[in-house]
Amino acid sequence: MLNISYCSDKYQYTMGKSFYDTGMKDRTAVFNLFFRSAPDNNNWAVVSGIREAMEMIAGLGSEDITFFERFLPGDEYADFRKYLSGMKFTGKVYAMKEGEIAFPKEPIITVVAPIIEAQVLETPLLCIMNHQMAVATKASRVTRAAGNHPVSEFGSRRAHGPWAAEYGAKAAFIAGCAGTSNILTGIEFDFESSGTMAHSYTTSFGCSIEGEYKAFDTYIKTHRNEPLILLVDTFDTLKCGVKNAIKAFKANDIDDNYPQGYGIRLDSGDLSYLSQKCRAALDEAGLKKCRIFATNALDEYLITELERQGACIDSYGVGDAIATSKHNPCFGNVYKLVQVDDEPILKRSEDKVKLINPGFQITYRIIQDGKFKADVTCLRGDSFARTIEECGELHLTDENDETKYTTYPAGSYSWKSLQELSFDGGHILEDKRTIFEKRDYYKANLASFNETQVRIVNPHYYKVDISDDLYDLKMGLINKLIHQINLSQELEHPDNGFCHVVVDMLYDFIDGSLACSNAENAVRKDVEYIDCHPDQKVFYVLDHHPENHCSFKDHGGMWPAHCVMQSHGGDIHDLFSRIRNESNRPDEANRFYKGINPKKEEYSGFASRNREGIELNNMISKNVIVSGIATEYCVRETCLDLLKAGHKVFVKSDALGYIDEYGHKETLKELSRMGAKII
Repeated sequence: MLNISYCSDKYQYTMGKSFYDTGMKDRTAVFNLFFRSAPDNNNWAVVSGIREAMEMIAGLGSEDITFFERFLPGDEYADFRKYLSGMKFTGKVYAMKEGEIAFPKEPIITVVAPIIEAQVLETPLLCIMNHQMAVATKASRVTRAAGNHPVSEFGSRRAHGPWAAEYGAKAAFIAGCAGTSNILTGIEFDFESSGTMAHSYTTSFGCSIEGEYKAFDTYIKTHRNEPLILLVDTFDTLKCGVKNAIKAFKANDIDDNYPQGYGIRLDSGDLSYLSQKCRAALDEAGLKKCRIFATNALDEYLITELERQGACIDSYGVGDAIATSKHNPCFGNVYKLVQVDDEPILKRSEDKVKLINPGFQITYRIIQDGKFKADVTCLRGDSFARTIEECGELHLTDENDETKYTTYPAGSYSWKSLQELSFDGGHILEDKRTIFEKRDYYKANLASFNETQVRIVNPHYYKVDISDDLYDLKMGLINKLIHQINLSQELEHPDNGFCHVVVDMLYDFIDGSLACSNAENAVRKDVEYIDCHPDQKVFYVLDHHPENHCSFKDHGGMWPAHCVMQSHGGDIHDLFSRIRNESNRPDEANRFYKGINPKKEEYSGFASRNREGIELNNMISKNVIVSGIATEYCVRETCLDLLKAGHKVFVKSDALGYIDEYGHKETLKELSRMGAKII
């Protein structure tokens, strides 16, 4: 019999041997299971599979040493095999509830355990969760397309094996399906499976109109006091099928008073047209409560079109589209190491989408007026987490677009955490909800989103964010890696070349709300210099403020509003776009932003970040030319930070704008004393 606890890939055990042999086996690892994007541009997914995942974890240690000898042979594995044969799971598992709605990069399952125990769970966890979440998410799309009309799942014959059929049906039920044809699912989860007849039943009574009638009449007589659904398209739906159904119902006194319910099923042809014609025939016969059940390779797109056309269909049956998640059969959950002992870990790939969030995390859902407004993933116990739990003022900025931000005033919201302890002390903390309660939980979650966020096509995207502390941790690790990589490159290829940092050559400092002296001339001189030195890399630092920035007078600061995001005043002077060497013109790669946090004044460009979150200080060479505006503030602070970090700083004095000439000259003297060269 299949032991799903060991439905694993061998490399998890070969890595485990290295951990065992080197004494790393008892180091505490934190792994997150999450997905990067949902199928069909859905933006979110439905959680299912937690129950089976916990049962799988509980099964570790259920095989004896002979099992491990079969795939880890040899004397060199002897001690490790003995260890594995006695290895139970001793850690903790935090998980979202079944029926939860999850968004990209949020931890659906977090495993905290000795590293070997946590590592060997990777494949079985992903096998379970990827299957059930693919099916559940597809079922959610199909049932949403059907509106108020129920959908039954009956795709077992198309599923990828018996296990997939049984637990796929379970996942579909949680995600909104009204029932399933799979009897094992019904038995295990204590609800009735559904089913009536196939075409073979009808043809077994003969290939004739009379045989079809006899099949219907026999079925009704042998299934009284049960729901009665007759399949009417075996020969011809309108010319004989629906007529024989009406005749058989009436001959057996089945009418609108039949308490168990009755109906017909359409499984081929133009379902919209046929359902309308059948509805008219049934109504004319006085069978107004006779339901019309439609099948035939349906999915959310076909059902949406049937609903749009006004089809007279009361309920739908969907098979392979749900059972195999037909359009997107491979769900994208991954299982990544995010912390070892107390050291946060991340994977930084060449593909930006594969960048992960490090550290031990928890996700909070922000709720206002009964509606879900945003999800925030935090480091457990960080300042954002404490603010949320105290319902303090919350300022959320999109991780990838700082122009998108929202502030929730203190006391204006409530919250819930999405991960809860599910396995501890060697035991499952059982979710005692019935499958019906899990489905109700999913439906309640669905109703708590804005209706535009749950539509099938082009949904509005729900706000999903990470805390400032988590963002800073992630970018700190990335910048540390980049610094080490660049340093190693410098050691391999010594280069005494120069780079050029242009600070705040922005319209508000040139002819706008904070116009400075010598600004236009500084721009011209700077562009001339850059054109004369085309081989020097150029980096542009930009003030980039939200409308409510703390430096503005209207918000308690000392300056008029300036360099507001997406405003002309925050743009780099157009003359820089005419630099002869195109690679030195301003673009997304060489722009570095500061002053983004509304509660933080930031003059120096040293730690400014580009759109990928990379800090300027990790991109520049040892020798740095500095120009910009204003000498007394942003230029000064940038130069001082560069000097502190050990850079050789050369200040281009004719390419500086300033607030007043005296302050400009005094600042240049100060920078000179600190080690900068004024050129």
